[in-house]
Formats: sequence, C-alpha cells, structure tokens
Amino acid sequence: MGATARIAEFIAKSRWEDLPREAVTQAKRAIQDSIGVTLAGSTEPAARIIQKIAEAEGGAPLCTLLGTRIRTGGVWAALANGTAGHALDFDDTNFAMMGHPSVPVLSAALAAGELALANGQALLHAFLLGFEVETALGEVVHPVQYQRGFHATGTLGALGAAAAAAKLLELDPTETQHAIAIAASQASGLKENFGTMTKPLHAGHAARSGLLSALMARDGFTASATAIEGPQGYLKVLGSQADDPAATLGRLGAPWKILSSGVAVKPYPSCACTHSIIDAVLELREKHAIRPADVARVEIGVNPLVPNILIHSNPHTGLEGKFSAQFCAAAALVDGSVGISTFEDQRLADPGLRALMGKVTMAVDPSIPNNLERHMWTRVTLSLLDGKRLEIPPREVQGHPAVPLSRERLLAKFLDCAERALPRERAESAAEMLDSLEGCPDLRSLTAILRP
Repeated sequence: MGATARIAEFIAKSRWEDLPREAVTQAKRAIQDSIGVTLAGSTEPAARIIQKIAEAEGGAPLCTLLGTRIRTGGVWAALANGTAGHALDFDDTNFAMMGHPSVPVLSAALAAGELALANGQALLHAFLLGFEVETALGEVVHPVQYQRGFHATGTLGALGAAAAAAKLLELDPTETQHAIAIAASQASGLKENFGTMTKPLHAGHAARSGLLSALMARDGFTASATAIEGPQGYLKVLGSQADDPAATLGRLGAPWKILSSGVAVKPYPSCACTHSIIDAVLELREKHAIRPADVARVEIGVNPLVPNILIHSNPHTGLEGKFSAQFCAAAALVDGSVGISTFEDQRLADPGLRALMGKVTMAVDPSIPNNLERHMWTRVTLSLLDGKRLEIPPREVQGHPAVPLSRERLLAKFLDCAERALPRERAESAAEMLDSLEGCPDLRSLTAILRP
C-alpha cells in the first residue's frame, strides 16, 4: 500500500475510543492556545483584509469568523481564521513539522465542524488526525523541504487540514485519499515572504485548501492515487529523505506525534527562533541589572538553519521585527519584556532601540546541536562597556515540550489574547468551554461565544 492510501486509511478508520487520553489533553491545550491567538490576530491588518473580502465574496453564512460578527461560507471561514491565527506569529510550533501545526488544522476543522453540525469530541478527534498527518510527513521531508525555501505551515498544513476536514465530513477511505491528493496539489508557501502579511496567509491558505479538498472529494472530485509518493508527487517534488515513505507513514499514531514530538507553545509573539534569544537577554538583564547604555555589543550564536529564517537584520515594520534577532534582542534589553505591543510598527522608529540594534550580531555557532528539536537553541553573549562578558549557553526554551508552559500561564495567555476581541466575561466562558471540549454537544455553541 502506498503512502497516499496509508494516510487515507489511517484517517478513515481511526476511532475515538483508541485515542490516548494524554493525546486528547494535549490537543485541548493546543486548541485553546490556537483559538486565543486567532482572536487576538483577528484585529490585525492582514486578518481584517481577508475578513472584508470574505464578507463581500463569501457564500452561505454557515461558518464563523472568530472575533468578528461575520458568518460566511466554509472555505472563506477557514481562510480568514487561519490567517488571523498566524497573523501575530503567536501560534504553536512543532519540531518534526518545522512549522505551525495547530492553526491550519484547527481553522479547517472548525469550519468543517460547523458545516457537519459536529460536536466537540469530533473536533478533537479530527484535530489529532490532522496534527498526526502533517507532522508525520514533516519527519519524512525535513530538513530538505525547509532548506529549499518552502514554508512548512503552508505545505504540510494543507495536508493536515485536509485530513481533519475529511474526518469531520465523514469521508470514506477512497474519498479521503482523493482529498489528500487534491490538497497535495494546493500545498504552497515560500519563506521569502517571512515578515510580510503573506506569511500568515500561508496558514489560512492551507486551512482553506484542506477544507476545499475534502468538500470536492465528498462530491466526487478525483485525484491521483499516488499524489504523495509518486515519481512526480508531493514527496519527490518538495523534498524527501525517506527511502520508503510508505513504511514511515505506516507508523501513524504509533506513537502519536503530539506526544512524541509535542507542541511548543509560544510565550512571545515572534518567530520561534527568536525565543531563546529573548529568554537569555531578559534573564541577563534582570540578573545583572543591565541598562541598554551599559551594553557594548550583543553576540548571538545560532544553528545553521536560523540565518535563513531570521532574515531581517534591519527591519522597518513590526512584521519584519518578528524575524529579526537584532530587533528582538534590542527590544528585550530596552523594555524588559516582549509582547504583542513590542511589534507595533512605531517601535521600529525608536532611535535608542535602533542604536542598540546596531550592536547586535548573529553568526552560526557550530557547537549548537543540529537536530531539529534543538535548532532553535542559541548562545547569547553580552559584552558590557566595563569589560564584563555575560553569557547564556545553548539550552531548552520556555514553552518547548521539555519545558512546557504551566496551565496557569496558558490560561493567562489565552485571556490576554481573547480580550483583544471579546469582553472579559465572554473570554472566561470560552476558556471554560474549551477546557471540557469533548463534552460540547454542538460546535456552534462554542463558535457563538467566540463572537463579540
């Protein structure tokens, strides 16, 4: 059996009763976090543009645009919510996928769930399947695909979104196989667009593509039975290191990737490769009472992959700042904290901050581990004007699977994000509902509360 057929069979035959309870728990954490950042992102310019087009061009008002009063067609809702969810670059990451796993899958699943009148249990099940498919494929294609310049959130997210939508729409194995194959032709996203509105569009496009593929397959649209593994298929074209991808994908759910490679929840709304930098600078600043005026230079050692990710050494917009080691280090030193307001465009014009950015350098450090789960580690060295050198060596990063955020910190992040679109009372009610999502009898009761 080929890779495309294996994926389809895994999705169609999966049963709720067979899911590990810990996997369900982790899925609920990821869904809560993703809905929070989507609500916050719904107020961003990139999200507003998509919402405006969706309201004007969308179909029957069956699905919800989170954080707004707009209801529209399913594929438009998936596009809008996916874009909003990634607009702040505050959504979770996964090392196997080398991208953002939850927002593309969840955005497609929420729309498919509303169309199918599904319940919370069905949403959780579909989310886990989508997460499993995209991250398992990530283990097959990386680092080749990422090194070629593809953005995995778009290229792999489309397939995860198709898997989730196919399950919620109750497609049979053959229809599911077609849905995956259709999505494979829609998989896209270029890292050259990092630091622009198009990066969050990758997540929205992946969600839209996945749902559209499942809807088309349900109505009889066909595609190649070997779209994933064929000689001109997804793996060959976008990059694969596996000699036998079908065998690798035959281990889907054994173990579940949400437990083995895990979810890295972001404490800061910027590229995950900046988080180790921010953590180290904040720690040194607090521990040694450092003022920006004390700093002679900041040296940041990174993994060889990182210079092709943190591509904006001299950013001029907040979006570019999210992909700048120089800006993130300087902002942490100046402000003593990093949050959503850090990346407002006007912050980039601060003369003191820009002067400090000029003292920050980034270079490849060959001592940093090269395996994927550690490629975001950094070595940060502060040289002070009085001659002192302070260093934080490569280490685990807050929010990563080995150092997860506490339940209390996750809730605080959710409420802070949600309150950018909802009243506090409604945000708290949403948090309670998400905490017991498997008991939600109708997803429309959840999406109703996620509207202002």
